[in-house]
Amino acid sequence: MTRLQAVGVMLIALGLVYAVLYAAWLRKQRRHGSAAIATADQAASGSADVVAEGTYISTTTAQSRLERVTVEGLGNRARATLTVRRGDADQLVRIERQGESTVVIPAARLVAARRDRGMAGKWVGANRVVVLQWKAEDGAVYETGFLPRHRADVDRIESALWWHTGEPTATQGEASS
Repeated sequence: MTRLQAVGVMLIALGLVYAVLYAAWLRKQRRHGSAAIATADQAASGSADVVAEGTYISTTTAQSRLERVTVEGLGNRARATLTVRRGDADQLVRIERQGESTVVIPAARLVAARRDRGMAGKWVGANRVVVLQWKAEDGAVYETGFLPRHRADVDRIESALWWHTGEPTATQGEASS
């Protein structure tokens, strides 16, 4: 085999690998298509009950907390501002991400909220990550993580969401004890 033939075989093999990776990426986007409901470009309305700055971590499936959702950039980490609006059922939780689409979780879709030590893309030592579990139209359950910049904001967010769900939020450590 000549050097030119070897390079040609290697380029064909590399092209096949990229084609398989691209096909897997497209299949993953189709599988998480129902999560696109969370992205919105609507203007904010109503008065804000709780506003916190921090980091949007990612959105994952509830069954596999390491599987990021790829639709509409929901798996991308970004600086963000989280707003909880108790008076607005259509936009209970609104996460405005820098450079990405805004994530909106209506009150009817929110299943639960809890503290955790982290999720795919970001792990911290203490239970400071606010994880919002929500359900899409097709019944698929997703989890969205937000790490507030200030520790006091975790309690404020938790209190506002407790008001909506009516259940005390449990940390991952407390739930397993």
